[in-house]
Amino acid sequence: MKILIFLLLLFFFCVPPLFAQDSYSEFERGLELTGSQKNQIHGIRNQYINEWRAVRSESMRKRLELRELSKNPSANPERIGKLQSEVRGLETARGNIYNQYRSEVSRNLNEKQREQYNNFVDTENKRMRTANPDHPRRHGR
Repeated sequence: MKILIFLLLLFFFCVPPLFAQDSYSEFERGLELTGSQKNQIHGIRNQYINEWRAVRSESMRKRLELRELSKNPSANPERIGKLQSEVRGLETARGNIYNQYRSEVSRNLNEKQREQYNNFVDTENKRMRTANPDHPRRHGR
Protein backbone atom coordinates (compact mmCIF):
# COMPACT_ATOMS: atom_id res chain seq x y z
CA MET A 1 0.00 0.00 0.00
CA LYS A 2 2.85 2.39 0.84
CA ILE A 3 4.45 1.66 -2.51
CA LEU A 4 1.22 2.47 -4.32
CA ILE A 5 0.87 5.78 -2.48
CA PHE A 6 4.52 6.57 -3.18
CA LEU A 7 4.08 5.82 -6.90
CA LEU A 8 0.93 7.93 -7.08
CA LEU A 9 2.65 10.85 -5.40
CA LEU A 10 5.68 10.45 -7.66
CA PHE A 11 3.43 10.37 -10.71
CA PHE A 12 1.48 13.38 -9.46
CA PHE A 13 4.59 15.52 -9.00
CA CYS A 14 6.61 14.33 -12.00
CA VAL A 15 4.06 14.25 -14.81
CA PRO A 16 2.76 17.60 -16.03
CA PRO A 17 -1.01 18.00 -16.17
CA LEU A 18 -2.65 17.27 -19.51
CA PHE A 19 -3.33 20.93 -20.28
CA ALA A 20 0.36 21.75 -19.70
CA GLN A 21 1.58 18.96 -21.94
CA ASP A 22 0.42 21.02 -24.90
CA SER A 23 1.86 24.20 -23.49
CA TYR A 24 2.92 27.00 -25.76
CA SER A 25 6.61 26.42 -25.04
CA GLU A 26 6.39 22.79 -26.08
CA PHE A 27 4.36 23.78 -29.10
CA GLU A 28 6.90 26.42 -30.06
CA ARG A 29 9.69 23.85 -29.95
CA GLY A 30 7.65 21.70 -32.34
CA LEU A 31 7.54 24.54 -34.87
CA GLU A 32 11.30 24.14 -35.35
CA LEU A 33 11.87 27.89 -35.45
CA THR A 34 15.19 29.21 -36.66
CA GLY A 35 17.25 31.34 -34.28
CA SER A 36 16.23 34.45 -36.20
CA GLN A 37 12.53 33.51 -36.03
CA LYS A 38 12.78 32.89 -32.28
CA ASN A 39 14.36 36.29 -31.70
CA GLN A 40 11.80 38.08 -33.87
CA ILE A 41 8.84 36.32 -32.24
CA HIS A 42 10.11 36.92 -28.71
CA GLY A 43 10.60 40.60 -29.57
CA ILE A 44 7.07 40.80 -30.95
CA ARG A 45 5.70 39.04 -27.86
CA ASN A 46 7.47 41.43 -25.50
CA GLN A 47 6.25 44.46 -27.44
CA TYR A 48 2.63 43.36 -27.38
CA ILE A 49 2.64 41.98 -23.84
CA ASN A 50 3.53 45.41 -22.46
CA GLU A 51 0.79 47.06 -24.52
CA TRP A 52 -1.75 44.38 -23.60
CA ARG A 53 -0.93 44.65 -19.89
CA ALA A 54 -1.49 48.41 -19.92
CA VAL A 55 -4.92 48.01 -21.53
CA ARG A 56 -5.79 45.14 -19.19
CA SER A 57 -4.78 47.18 -16.15
CA GLU A 58 -6.90 50.14 -17.25
CA SER A 59 -9.83 47.82 -17.92
CA MET A 60 -9.55 46.29 -14.45
CA ARG A 61 -9.38 49.75 -12.87
CA LYS A 62 -12.54 50.83 -14.67
CA ARG A 63 -14.33 47.57 -13.80
CA LEU A 64 -13.56 48.09 -10.12
CA GLU A 65 -14.85 51.65 -10.33
CA LEU A 66 -17.96 50.39 -12.09
CA ARG A 67 -18.49 47.74 -9.43
CA GLU A 68 -18.28 50.37 -6.68
CA LEU A 69 -20.71 52.65 -8.50
CA SER A 70 -23.14 49.76 -9.03
CA LYS A 71 -23.30 49.19 -5.27
CA ASN A 72 -24.37 52.78 -4.70
CA PRO A 73 -28.11 53.26 -5.32
CA SER A 74 -27.65 57.00 -5.79
CA ALA A 75 -24.85 56.61 -8.35
CA ASN A 76 -25.02 58.65 -11.51
CA PRO A 77 -26.49 56.40 -14.25
CA GLU A 78 -24.76 58.45 -16.94
CA ARG A 79 -21.39 57.83 -15.27
CA ILE A 80 -22.16 54.09 -15.09
CA GLY A 81 -23.10 54.04 -18.78
CA LYS A 82 -19.93 55.92 -19.70
CA LEU A 83 -17.78 53.47 -17.71
CA GLN A 84 -19.50 50.47 -19.31
CA SER A 85 -18.79 51.93 -22.72
CA GLU A 86 -15.15 52.55 -21.82
CA VAL A 87 -14.75 48.98 -20.59
CA ARG A 88 -16.22 47.64 -23.86
CA GLY A 89 -13.83 49.89 -25.78
CA LEU A 90 -10.87 48.59 -23.79
CA GLU A 91 -11.93 44.98 -24.40
CA THR A 92 -12.13 45.75 -28.13
CA ALA A 93 -8.68 47.35 -27.98
CA ARG A 94 -7.33 44.29 -26.20
CA GLY A 95 -8.75 42.05 -28.92
CA ASN A 96 -7.24 44.28 -31.61
CA ILE A 97 -3.83 44.14 -29.93
CA TYR A 98 -4.08 40.34 -29.83
CA ASN A 99 -5.03 40.19 -33.52
CA GLN A 100 -2.12 42.46 -34.45
CA TYR A 101 0.24 40.30 -32.41
CA ARG A 102 -1.02 37.12 -34.03
CA SER A 103 -0.69 38.67 -37.49
CA GLU A 104 2.89 39.80 -36.87
CA VAL A 105 3.89 36.40 -35.54
CA SER A 106 2.31 34.72 -38.58
CA ARG A 107 4.30 36.93 -40.95
CA ASN A 108 7.50 35.54 -39.43
CA LEU A 109 6.56 31.90 -40.06
CA ASN A 110 6.77 29.78 -43.18
CA GLU A 111 3.56 28.26 -44.55
CA LYS A 112 3.82 24.97 -42.61
CA GLN A 113 4.64 26.77 -39.35
CA ARG A 114 1.84 29.28 -39.91
CA GLU A 115 -0.69 26.49 -40.36
CA GLN A 116 0.49 24.75 -37.16
CA TYR A 117 0.48 28.06 -35.29
CA ASN A 118 -3.04 28.98 -36.40
CA ASN A 119 -4.38 25.51 -35.56
CA PHE A 120 -2.79 25.63 -32.10
CA VAL A 121 -4.04 29.14 -31.30
CA ASP A 122 -7.56 28.40 -32.57
CA THR A 123 -7.69 25.21 -30.49
CA GLU A 124 -6.45 27.04 -27.39
CA ASN A 125 -9.01 29.81 -27.86
CA LYS A 126 -11.80 27.26 -28.16
CA ARG A 127 -10.54 25.44 -25.08
CA MET A 128 -10.47 28.67 -23.09
CA ARG A 129 -14.00 29.64 -24.17
CA THR A 130 -15.25 26.15 -23.28
CA ALA A 131 -13.55 26.27 -19.88
CA ASN A 132 -15.15 29.63 -19.06
CA PRO A 133 -17.93 30.55 -21.50
CA ASP A 134 -19.02 33.64 -19.54
CA HIS A 135 -15.57 35.20 -19.75
CA PRO A 136 -14.58 37.12 -22.88
CA ARG A 137 -11.91 35.57 -25.05
CA ARG A 138 -8.56 35.51 -23.34
CA HIS A 139 -5.80 37.05 -25.32
CA GLY A 140 -2.82 35.01 -24.41
CA ARG A 141 -0.07 33.98 -26.69
